[in-house]
Amino acid sequence: MSLYRKYRPQTFDDLVGQEHIAQTLRNALSADPLRVAHAYLFVGPRGTGKTTSARLLAKCLNCEQGPTPTPCNKCDFCVRVSNNQVTMDLIEMDAASNRSIDDARDINANVNVAPAQGRYRVYIIDEAHMLTKEAFNALLKTIEEPPPHLVFVFATTEADKVPQTITSRCQRFDFRRVTPNDIVARLQYVAQNENLVLQPEAARLIAQTADGALRDSLTLLEQVSAFSAEEITESDVRLVLGTVSRELLLSLMDAIAEKDATSALRQVEQATEEGVSFSQLTRDLTSYCRDLLLLTVGFEDNAALTENERARRQYHAQQMGRERLTRCVESLRLAEKEMRQSTDHRLLLELTLVRLTAEIEYSNVVASSPKAAQNGALQANVPPVQAPRPIWKQPAIEPKPEQNSVATPQNVAPRTAEPLVVEPQAEPRIVEPASTPLETAARVIEVPVVDDDVVNQSFVAPREEHREEQEIVSQAESSTRLREKMAEEPVEEEPARKVEDVVKAAVPREDAETERVSEDAPVVASPAKKKGRRIHDLEELIELWPAVLARVKRKIGVTAVAYLHDAQPVAMDDKTATLEFQKEFHYEKAREAAGRLPFEQVFNECMATPRALKFRWNPPGKTVRVEEVPPPPDDDDDDDDVVRLAQDMFGAQVVGRSGEV
Repeated sequence: MSLYRKYRPQTFDDLVGQEHIAQTLRNALSADPLRVAHAYLFVGPRGTGKTTSARLLAKCLNCEQGPTPTPCNKCDFCVRVSNNQVTMDLIEMDAASNRSIDDARDINANVNVAPAQGRYRVYIIDEAHMLTKEAFNALLKTIEEPPPHLVFVFATTEADKVPQTITSRCQRFDFRRVTPNDIVARLQYVAQNENLVLQPEAARLIAQTADGALRDSLTLLEQVSAFSAEEITESDVRLVLGTVSRELLLSLMDAIAEKDATSALRQVEQATEEGVSFSQLTRDLTSYCRDLLLLTVGFEDNAALTENERARRQYHAQQMGRERLTRCVESLRLAEKEMRQSTDHRLLLELTLVRLTAEIEYSNVVASSPKAAQNGALQANVPPVQAPRPIWKQPAIEPKPEQNSVATPQNVAPRTAEPLVVEPQAEPRIVEPASTPLETAARVIEVPVVDDDVVNQSFVAPREEHREEQEIVSQAESSTRLREKMAEEPVEEEPARKVEDVVKAAVPREDAETERVSEDAPVVASPAKKKGRRIHDLEELIELWPAVLARVKRKIGVTAVAYLHDAQPVAMDDKTATLEFQKEFHYEKAREAAGRLPFEQVFNECMATPRALKFRWNPPGKTVRVEEVPPPPDDDDDDDDVVRLAQDMFGAQVVGRSGEV
C-alpha cells in the first residue's frame, strides 16, 4: 500500500496543516444541537486533505458512538471507511468521469433512500468543477432542500468554475498549502514508523519539491526510499528527483555575480555531464535569485540553512544588488517560458546566462522574444505617426508685410489671363490690419483663389453611409461633367470684383441665395457641404431611382427598401409622383408601411419641388402606359440646364457669360 494511503489521517487531530478546518468541524459535531450543514464545499490545492476531511466527516457522523468529533475507528462503519471498503452510506463520486445530467438524475433518484447502516447518507463529489452546467442545475433543488439524512461534500481545486448558485448553498472551507516545516515533521514521523533514516537536509529538499502538497511529499519519500534503503541523504534525493546540486547552483551564481560568462558556461557543461534537466536548472536558479531578492529588501526565509550557506547568500545579495537580481528573475522567467515551446533548452539557458553576465538591459531581452516583437515591443521608441490634417484645418500663411490687408477697390486689381494664385493649404483667417486709414476698418477674409481642381480636392470625403448614394449619382452624372465647360470662361474679360465676391466664388455654399457679406461687418468663412442633385422631371426620377432607394435605405432602413424593391416610377406631374408595383404582395406591404414610415418625406428630399407620393398596382396581363411628349430640343435650354445644375451642385452664382459685354 502507498505511504499516503497507509498514513492517511484517521481523526481530525491527525490532519496536518489544516487546524482551522479541523477545529470548525469538531465544534460543529460536538454542539448541542448538532450544527452540521447539509452541504459543504472544500476548496484547495492538490494533496492538502480535502477528500480525507470529507471521509473523516462521514466517519464522525455515522460512528456507533456518534455523532462525535472523534471517531472510534473500531465500529464496522469506521473500519470499512478506514480500509477503503464499500459501504452503503458513503458514496464517493468522481465528477471527472460522472459529470453528465444523467448522473445527476441518478443522485436525485436515490437521495430519498434511507441510510442502511448509519444515521446519515454522505455523498462525496470529488473534482466537482468538472460537472456540467446542466448537472449542477439538476442538483440545485436537491442541494437547497435535501432530506434530513443527506449530506453533500463537494471537493474541488478550481472553485471559480463552481456556479455561484451552488456555492451560496454550501459551507465553504479553504484548504491551505502545508508549510515546509509541517511537511518535514510528517516525513520524519513516517520515516521513523517505516524504519528509515531520513536526513534533515533530504527532508527539507523533499518538502521544497512537494510545493505544499503533503501527498506529493509522501510519494517522493516512497520513491527515494526504494533507491536508498538504509539512509536517505540529500544527494540521493537530488539524484532520484533530478534536481540541481547545491554546489553547482552556488557556483553558477558566483559566475553571474562576478560577470564571468566563461565560468557560467562551464557550469552548464558540468550540469550536462551530471544529467541535470536544463528546465529544472532554470527553475532552481530562478528560485535562488528570488530568495536573494527577498534578502535585499529585508525578508529572510525561515528555511534551516548552514552558516556557510547563509554567508554565500549574503555575499551574492551584496554583489548582485536589487536591480540586477530583479533583471535576473525576469530574464530567467522569460527563458523558462520559452523552454515550454522549444526543444533546445540548453541554447536558451546559455543565451540567458550570457546576457546576465554581460549585464544586458532587460528591455533588450524582452524585445528579443518573438511574442514581444509581435506585440510591438520593438517599436517602443518609434514616434507615433499622425494622420494628415484637412485643408481647412492646416495653419494659414501669414500675409506679407508689403501687402495691404484692407479691402478697397484700388487694392483689388482686375483679373487678367494669369490670375492671382495663393497656396491652397491656406485657411481663411481674420487678420487685423497693421494700419488703416479708416476709423472702422473692416476685417477681411484672406481666401486663396484656387482652380476647380483644388476646390474638388478640398471637399471632405463622403461618409460610408453616403457612399452608395454618391456612387450612383456620380454614375448618372458621368456624361455631364462641368469642369470642361467652366474652364472655357475667359478670365481676362471678367470685371473687377471685391474680395468678398472672390470668397463666395471660391468657397462652396449650401444655399445659393445666401446674403451677401457686408463690407462693414466681420465675416468668418466655413467649409460648406456639397449639395446633391435634385430631381425635376420623370426622366431624372427614373435615372436617379437607385439613388433614391439608397437614400431610403440610409434614412429609414433595409426593410423600407424591401417594400419598394418592386416599385418603378411611371408618372409625375406638378403635384404627385406615381410608383407602380408588379406584385400585389409588395404593393400591399408598401401601402401598409406608408402610414408609419416617412416614405414621402425622404422622397421629397430628393425632389426639386415637393410632391405627393402615390402607389399603383399593375396586375399581370394589364399594361399601363404613361407617355410624355418630349419638348423640342433647344441648344440654349441645354446650356441653361447645365448652368442650373452647376448652381445646384456647387451653390454658385452666375457673374458673367462668355461672349457677353
